[in-house]
Amino acid sequence: MYEYYYKTQDFGMCLMEGKGSGEEAIIPTDRDILIVGDDIFKGHKELVRVEFPDTIIEIGGFVFDGCENLKFVKLPAKLKDFWQYAMTRCGIEEIDIPGTVERIAAFTFNECTQLKTVKINEGTKKILAWAFKDCVNLTDVYLPASIEEISDKAFEGCPKVVLHRK
Repeated sequence: MYEYYYKTQDFGMCLMEGKGSGEEAIIPTDRDILIVGDDIFKGHKELVRVEFPDTIIEIGGFVFDGCENLKFVKLPAKLKDFWQYAMTRCGIEEIDIPGTVERIAAFTFNECTQLKTVKINEGTKKILAWAFKDCVNLTDVYLPASIEEISDKAFEGCPKVVLHRK
């Protein structure tokens, strides 16, 4: 069971900390949280499932760093941005990225060695260098027609990756 701590900023409410443990972290929907701060679940090896409310527009850095057993993340429908290293070194096997995310930042999915499938939805325009660096088991990335730019280093260290374009 996790207990959450929030802080109201000039721009809105920020989820600052998640204390506790457990296999599931369901972020409450009773607040208008806009941002998930850095390191919220960093190192929580027991974590398997996380669900974010749709109010969240940004996910901070190193939020899931070292969450090696994390298998499912429900991203918010209104998500606009992942900060660098947001999903680094976690155990997800597949991810569905909402089209509201215009660009996938460098190192967002760094060293997600169990990641196999990525679905990027219509609306996303750019995948920056090293966004999926060293995702050694990544095989399938489904790209929307809206993609305008993919850095030639976006999938560095991903020897099995195949890009599927709509």
